[in-house]
Amino acid sequence: MTYVLVAENFPEESAEKLKEYGEVVRTKANARVLRGLDTHPDILVHPLPCGDLVVDRDNLDYYKEIFKNKKVIPSHLSLSGKYPGDIHLNAFAFKKIFIHNLKHTDQAILDYYKKAGYELVNIKQGYAKCSCLVSEDFVITSDGGIYESLRDFIPIYKIDHGQIKLQNFNYGFIGGATGVLGKKIFFTGDFSHHSSYEEILKIINKYSYEIEILSKDPIEDYGTIFFII
Repeated sequence: MTYVLVAENFPEESAEKLKEYGEVVRTKANARVLRGLDTHPDILVHPLPCGDLVVDRDNLDYYKEIFKNKKVIPSHLSLSGKYPGDIHLNAFAFKKIFIHNLKHTDQAILDYYKKAGYELVNIKQGYAKCSCLVSEDFVITSDGGIYESLRDFIPIYKIDHGQIKLQNFNYGFIGGATGVLGKKIFFTGDFSHHSSYEEILKIINKYSYEIEILSKDPIEDYGTIFFII
């Protein structure tokens, strides 16, 4: 059983295309979080490698109802609108390395990765997951700090900043505008206008990944599309 978790406000036409890959479910907005980020899966949910989920504790019952056959763990902290109160779940793992601003990582997440023997790497950027397209083989980011922090640890590629829409903000990020399932990368929209378009294609082709564009509209950051198996 594969769940495809998308934002509450994710376009229906794009969500329909994702039904081919699993049961599409949506987040529940957290009213404490800033509008524009309040529905983002990577703000509200952190899928653990074991298949369990750490979720926004203020909507625990909602996620328990959606993920009936999963262990759903409430976040230790409640989310809030003022940074860094909204970043506690916005972390990611690459192979056996866990990456986040560790000062602000939710304790429920930290406990898991420590117990599971992951190497913990601290970065300054709190919005770690939404800043990064994370596949099994490589990471793409526009964040210079993340790139410099990780370039000696993992295959990471830096692209030009901005040029991705995000509601109520000047720009969004590639991680929040994509999702990865196996060797396929899903983009929320057309990114051919992006100044790093050719470079992104080159990276993806280097590792033999496929691409699916979910909309003809310009690429937009709705928060990471999570495929939860």
